[in-house]
Amino acid sequence: MTAIVGIQGKGWAVLGADTTTSYQDRPYVAKGCDKIVKVGEYLVAVAGDAIVGDILNNLWQPPKVIKTQDPDRFMMIRVLPSIKQTIIDGGYDPTPKTKNDDDSGWDALVCFNGKIFQVSDDYGYMRDDKGLYAIGSGGTLALGALAALESETKTHAKASGAAKKAINIAIEYNIWCGGTATIKTQFTK
Repeated sequence: MTAIVGIQGKGWAVLGADTTTSYQDRPYVAKGCDKIVKVGEYLVAVAGDAIVGDILNNLWQPPKVIKTQDPDRFMMIRVLPSIKQTIIDGGYDPTPKTKNDDDSGWDALVCFNGKIFQVSDDYGYMRDDKGLYAIGSGGTLALGALAALESETKTHAKASGAAKKAINIAIEYNIWCGGTATIKTQFTK
């Protein structure tokens, strides 16, 4: 499974992730198969159904970022429809969710122009005024760690360190997380 975190700062965003993928009872680590991927002007990190990450990282042709447009409006009218269409065109056929099947589906952190958006498999998005995000099976642990380290998230350099610590905590305490912590930063242009 996965631990992915995001820290939103003023003029920058930091994303962090573990490097292990699991399928059934087996972990997989493959160099070059990063969980945080640069797609055009975007950073994309997907947790949940791995095929969604594969589709977005390899097939998505994201819209050119319009920096003069309100980021929320741009997300709603340009980014989300293009993500949805790419996932459909890529052949993703989700298993219907049930109360006993919390693992189906996906979540993503999508970052453009230094802004983080948390996207869910219903194609809705969220942003949080605290600027702390976490998804994946280790996300709750990592978010708790980020909250405890909040004083260390005021600059992008310190936030990178806090993200790495949070991911390492998830790796240590969640059986489905593993490998090493990778960190990527995006700045507002």
